[in-house]
Amino acid sequence: MEFTMTLVQLMCEEGNRKFNFEQAEGLLREYKNLGGVQFIVFPELFAIGFRHEDYEQQGPGIPGPTSKFICKIAKKFGAYVFGTDIERGEQRYYNTLVGAGPSGDVIGTYRKIHPFQEERDVFNGGESIVLMECGGIKVGVQICYDIRFPELSRKLAIEGAEILIIPAAFPDPRSTHWNTLIQARAIENQLYVAAANRIGFGFDKKIYFGHSQVVDPWGVILTRRSSEYRIIQVTGDTQMINSVREQITCYADRSPIGYNKVEWFRE
Repeated sequence: MEFTMTLVQLMCEEGNRKFNFEQAEGLLREYKNLGGVQFIVFPELFAIGFRHEDYEQQGPGIPGPTSKFICKIAKKFGAYVFGTDIERGEQRYYNTLVGAGPSGDVIGTYRKIHPFQEERDVFNGGESIVLMECGGIKVGVQICYDIRFPELSRKLAIEGAEILIIPAAFPDPRSTHWNTLIQARAIENQLYVAAANRIGFGFDKKIYFGHSQVVDPWGVILTRRSSEYRIIQVTGDTQMINSVREQITCYADRSPIGYNKVEWFRE
């Protein structure tokens, strides 16, 4: 099935949802429907950022202003739109992804399973993987640090994911990790990976390098990696997945019986 993937690569002004929504809409003036099922992906916490003191002042974005914004964009462009913001939990927050469909309604949510290091001071981890049916395409979702856990991607792939969508806020000096991990997840699972990363400076002096990109099931990078303020649009076709899996038969050759037993040999 054909699709158009639009990645919104933008800066984030910490704690200023209104400004961040406006700049996102400004970038989307360049949006073009290139055919097939339409997807739009924003970076991780694109509307609120990572300055934790803003969270109590601004309040949760999901449900709230960010989920409403994502639904508005989905309806405006007739697309499936993905973005993350904070969701209030019992004692801490969740870093939660919302997916909205062309009707302008929420179709699913995902709580980031793996908060990164100091993020655990304010975020609880989610407890389930999530797939969403989007116009006949099965989409698995992750957030940023999740990409470093290959078992998560493999589980999504086994459950039928054809595209992995990953909003992220990866900073320098980890661009090589980011590029390699995206390509590896696509090659080893033989599916599309679409990853949107933030750019610009964070309040804590982190520098976000962008490199938002789409990689196809053969491992080919379909986009130009950059740190520019822009949208990135590419087309793909999920029929390629079957073609790749027929050439390199990783799924047919899996042998789970051998994965469940470990033998140790010691001197």
